This record gives sequence, structure tokens and C-alpha cells, in this order.
Amino acid sequence: MLARLTAFLLISITPAQAADWWSYENARFGYAIELPSEFRLSARPDNGDGLTLTPADQSARLLVFGTNILDGDFSTEANTRMARAKDDGWQISYSKSNSHGISFSGTKQGRIVYVRGVALCNGGAAFFQMDYPKTTMQRYDAVVMRLVRSLRPTKKCVSTTQIVKSFPVTG
Repeated sequence: MLARLTAFLLISITPAQAADWWSYENARFGYAIELPSEFRLSARPDNGDGLTLTPADQSARLLVFGTNILDGDFSTEANTRMARAKDDGWQISYSKSNSHGISFSGTKQGRIVYVRGVALCNGGAAFFQMDYPKTTMQRYDAVVMRLVRSLRPTKKCVSTTQIVKSFPVTG
């Protein structure tokens, strides 16, 4: 019985879940994410903000990047990104956010976009944005879910209260 169950589970693993993934860490902004091996680097900005990746068939595009939040806080940045997506014609059908993260998705002209962002230390944020045709939704849903689970800060933030407490007392 156990052998049959194990065989069933191995057969039922989707290619996106079974494929090798690789880790990307951005030291400049302090975040990491796992990336599917079927995606290849198509562009890297000179400033080290992130990556643009596509599969061999060019059916999807994955942007991974860090940014400094210049105006407001993470929630303001996240809401601004969602508003820009709406301005670009994306019909947002799902959104969830809090002070530490945001996810939203929508459709436009037969394509799906999914955006995930997480707050980082020192006024930074990390995001990924993936867009792909609706016709490939089954192929890419597992990829998106793994990206969501893997995007994370690599540095633990220290509050200003802890910094002040660590200064030596002078008399």
C-alpha cells in the first residue's frame, strides 16, 4: 500500500514542482528568491537591482528586483505599484496586503500578471512580477506559488530602540 501511494505521489508531481530551481540572493537589497531552472536570464540591470528572466519559448516574463522606498512606507509603495498596474490596463481581480507584504494579480488582453512584494530593512522592498498567457495558466500556477513562498528578506531588521539600547552608557 505504501509503495503504491509513494508511486502515485511521484507520478502526480507537476513538472514545475519537480524541476530544479536555483537560489538568487541580492545582497544589495537583502532578499532571496528561488527561481525555476527553465527560466533563463534575459537582462540584468547595471545597478544590480534585479533580474529579468524568460523560459526558452518566451511565453512568460519574470522580473525580480529590489527598490528603495523614497516616499512613504511599504504599504504606500505597494498600493502605488497596484495603482500603476491598473493604469497600465490590468484588471486586478485579487489583492492581499499588510505592512510586510503584498500580492495582487489581474488580466489584460489574454495575459495574467502576478505581483508579490515584501518589505525589507532600511526602507527597501523586494518584488517579483510574472506575466504569462491565460492559456498557460496551468503550467505557471505552480511556478508562481513557489515564487510567492520563496521571496523573503535575508536580513533581520533591527529597530531603532534596539540600536539605542546597544550604545554604551556614559556618565
